[in-house]
Amino acid sequence: MNIGTRDEGVRRSNRGRQLLNVRIRATTARRKRQEIAAKLCLLGIALGLLCGVAWFGAAKALDKFFYCNPAYNLRELNLELDDVITGEDLVARTGIEIGENIFGIDLAATEKSLRSIPMVKDVFIERILPSTVKITLTSRVPVAWVSPATDPSTPYDPANMELVDASGFLMKPLLVTTSQHQLPVIYGVNSREIGDRESLHNDDLKKALTLLSIARTSVDSLLVIRSLNISKGYCIDAITDQNAHIKFASDDFATQLEKLRRLLEHCRETGRQLESVNLMAKKNTPVKFVMAALTPPPKRQQISEKPKSTQQKREERKTDGSRKDPCRSGNWHHESLCCRRRVPQRW
Repeated sequence: MNIGTRDEGVRRSNRGRQLLNVRIRATTARRKRQEIAAKLCLLGIALGLLCGVAWFGAAKALDKFFYCNPAYNLRELNLELDDVITGEDLVARTGIEIGENIFGIDLAATEKSLRSIPMVKDVFIERILPSTVKITLTSRVPVAWVSPATDPSTPYDPANMELVDASGFLMKPLLVTTSQHQLPVIYGVNSREIGDRESLHNDDLKKALTLLSIARTSVDSLLVIRSLNISKGYCIDAITDQNAHIKFASDDFATQLEKLRRLLEHCRETGRQLESVNLMAKKNTPVKFVMAALTPPPKRQQISEKPKSTQQKREERKTDGSRKDPCRSGNWHHESLCCRRRVPQRW
């Protein structure tokens, strides 16, 4: 055997031993990985069982010390409702009952139910240990009623109207308060726009709300606006608490209200009462005043030697009644009945 053949055999033998060593190491590493995986699996099972036991124990502890503890039963429901809803209606709406465990009350569901009321602006609910739940409601501030009717003489009926705040947010109140009955009514809003919509996108309504806002700061102490009619579009007809009729242009309310303020100051200084004014006119504003009742002069008592009979007195009463001047009665008259005293004045 030559040397080359012997070296070739040695190399093959070494290569075989190397392959065997690699296989042995791979097998050993695989076994170690399997052992580690088995140990981890056993550890996970043990931890799972431990967590399950702990959870079960914690649940039992919670039930025993909180959910089933009579010390945490609801005994007091502290309500601050801001005239949005009555306490009875709130309980019926949310399902909260005195005597139930305060930790069993779903505060999130209760808050969602109360926020669905249009008059509610904000809701705050908290548990006060050991036996109290406090609910605080913040209501939106309405500034007027909205009515689809176009005639201000339509009977006032809150059931057919909705409240609106300064931003145009519509609200159907569950409880109508005394202060809400005193709010002005905005007539002439399209009935199709009054319904389930929360925000009313109506340009004429926005102008009316702007007019009310400016009027509260400029002439509120001199008059109270009872109604606004926006059905015409090009103007806003207002009626005050003294039945004065005021016609506004649909823009530049500040200038018109300043003119109205000066006119009302003049009425207060002179003792006059405003009947109507058209503020759409830039100059020579037409103004009408209510004529005050004129006091008739005292009658002279006729001296008669003989006392008058009952028949004579009746005839005199009839004669005096037929001679009464309609202008002296103090009532409001049409211009054709009293044109001598009801000539429109220019302001």
